[in-house]
Formats: sequence, structure tokens, C-alpha cells
Amino acid sequence: ASERRPLLLPAAACGAVALLASGRCRFLSASAFAAPRASASSTGAGTWGLGLRQPQPLVRVRAEKAAVVKEASKDDEDANMTLQGLLFFSYFAAQSGMSFYMKWLLSKVRVAQDLTGIPASFLVTSSQQMVSFVLFLLFVLGSQLVGKPYRPKALKSRNEIMLILGLSLAFSLNIGLNLTAVALVPLSLTMIIRGCSPLSTAFLQATIMNKKQDISAGEWACMIVGVFMATACVIAQSGGPGGSANFAFFFGVAMSVFSLFSAALDFVFKGMLGGTEVKLNAMDTVFYQAIPVAVLTTIMAGFISKPVSVSWAARYSPIMTDFSIFARLWEVNPAAFGWVGLSGACAFIYNIFVTFMVVKLSPATTAFAGNFNKAATILMSLLILEGTGISGWRGMVTYGTVLGNICAFTCYNVIKGRRTQRAK
Repeated sequence: ASERRPLLLPAAACGAVALLASGRCRFLSASAFAAPRASASSTGAGTWGLGLRQPQPLVRVRAEKAAVVKEASKDDEDANMTLQGLLFFSYFAAQSGMSFYMKWLLSKVRVAQDLTGIPASFLVTSSQQMVSFVLFLLFVLGSQLVGKPYRPKALKSRNEIMLILGLSLAFSLNIGLNLTAVALVPLSLTMIIRGCSPLSTAFLQATIMNKKQDISAGEWACMIVGVFMATACVIAQSGGPGGSANFAFFFGVAMSVFSLFSAALDFVFKGMLGGTEVKLNAMDTVFYQAIPVAVLTTIMAGFISKPVSVSWAARYSPIMTDFSIFARLWEVNPAAFGWVGLSGACAFIYNIFVTFMVVKLSPATTAFAGNFNKAATILMSLLILEGTGISGWRGMVTYGTVLGNICAFTCYNVIKGRRTQRAK
């Protein structure tokens, strides 16, 4: 035994150093060196000497790792589904909330004892752009103060500047005419007409951009059915072929249709601008568009005379310019301009928020969210804002055509999405 001990100690020391180097050794007490061949009962079942646990079978280790990875993947999937759901309902709240606020501002807010609404669509648009521009400058100033300066992408060619001007003109007509329609006709009807945008966009892309339209027969059928339903809804809400709707109603419908083609032109210009080296985000678009849009809509506000709501027509005149409306509003209730300024702040936040939502939501969720938001907003408008004004056969036709319009363009998005997936 005395001859073995000098050989045993160096061997134990080398083993301890090797285990420490591999990172798998515990703190070893002196007794561990004294009994290197301790039995399983002294060190614990399933362990080696020196207090080390025996290696588990490789299959069991892999199974445990797979279970951990699967559990983590499930947690990530659940978290992503929760995030998508929150973004979806935030998207709905933003879109529907902005639509209802603008309807309230243009035709529902009481500004005097016998006046409701501020039907100055072009000057409201101009004011929104100026407020957005000021908020953008404050954002840039704040980024300078915190040490992370924000700079818009520079426009490098005359062609890009001309595209911005064209985009500003299309945007001015799109928003100005749409708000004119919102002030004169039910919100549900304007949204049904705006839902026909795929057809107007395809038409303008084919005529202006000379772009060959890759549209299936099923997609064409859905768009035609959707437009037919929208037309039937207009006829129902006007009181039928020999309806009793006034000139302001039909003028609002016409403005909604014109805004539809302006929106398609807006889309075409954005597509052309996206094909250049400069790809503008929402913030840069606000910066470059704000002043041109404000100037254009201010000019339109001074030259375009249009019908106004019943209360304004009864007190002043059935046909007025936006400048006349703002002048009369300043006389009766200057504080009401605060609601106009608030709409500008809401529009700025809404544009940034919606751009963020579209980036974060998956394409399938974005398409579904658009259809859901449209259907829910139309339904809420019919039940809350217009529920007492539609009854009898008009009500039945209105609800039927609204449902048909929504289903037609939902099917259009589904067919188009599946065809796009197959093409990939």
C-alpha cells in the first residue's frame, strides 16, 4: 500500500486538473482524493467517483433538447399570435376611429345653436397638412436634442420632384373630394364606394402606366359584382329610381366616385416613386407633401363652390366656398377651429401608426384587417349613425347590398392572395 500511494496521488491530481479544464468538475474536498474508488452508495446512485454524475444516454439528451426547443418555439408562436391580435385591433380602432371623427367634424359637431358640422373639406385638409408639417418639424427638433438626428431622404432628380408634385395633386383631390362626400352623404355609403378601389386602380394602371393587368376571371367577376352592389346601395339610399334625395346627396356621391379615381392616381404615383432610388417612408412623405398639398387645397377652397349641409344652407346659402364657411365659423364660434387643429394631429399620428401597422402585420392579416375594418365600420355607421333613417324596402336593400359588396371584395382579396402565393 505504501508503494501504491506515491503513484496514486499524482494520478488523482492529473485527473482533477483535467476535469477542471473541461468545466465539469465540482469543488472537491480532501476526502474525495482520499477515496477515489468510493462505491455508488457513498457518492449517490448513478454517479462516478469525485461526486460526478454519470453521462446520460445520447438519445435522452437529444430528446430533452428537442422538447426544450419545441416549448420555446410554442411560446414564441403564442407571443406572435398575441402581438398580431393586438396590432389587428389597434389597426381597426385607428381606422374606424379616424373615419368616425372626420364624419363628426364635418357634419355632426354643433358649432352654433342652429349650425352643425364644418363642411369645409378642402380647408380642413389644408389645415391638417400644416399641423402635420409643424409636428414633423418638432419631431426633427426633438431628435436633434436627444442626439439621434433624423433627416429626410433627399430628392436627387427633377423627375422625383415632379413625382412628388403629382403625388401631392392626387392626394389633394383624393382627400379633399372624399371629405366633401363624407360631409354630404352617409359614411357607410362613402366607404362602400371607396371599397371599389381595386377596379379603378386596375383601370388607371392599364391606361396611364400601360401596365398589363394580371387579373384572373374570378377577380374580375368579384370586382364587377362589388361595383354592382355599390350602385344598388346608392339607388336604395337615394329613395329608388324616382328617389327624393336632394342635389347635395348626388353631388356627394359624384365626389366620392371622383375621389376613388384620385385615390387610384395617388396609388399609381406612389408606385412610380417607389420605382426610383428614393423610397419615402411615412415621415418623409409628410415632409415633402405637406406644403404642396396645403397650397393646392387652399387654392381649391377659394375657387370651388359646393353644396353644404342642411343647417348651413338654411342659415346662409346652399352653395358656399370653404373660405366663406371658415369666415362664418370665425364669426359664430372661433373655438371650433380647435377641432380642426386636433384633426390634423390625429391625421399625422394615424398616418404614422397605419404605416407601422402595415409593416408589422403579416400580408394575410393586413388583407383580412382591411376587410374586417371596412365591414365593421359600415355596420357601426348603419346601426349607430343611420339606424333611424333606413327602414322598409330601402333598409332591406341597403343591408343586402352592403353585405354583397363586402363579400365580393373579400372574395377578390382571397382569390388574388392565393394566386399570388402560387406564383411565388
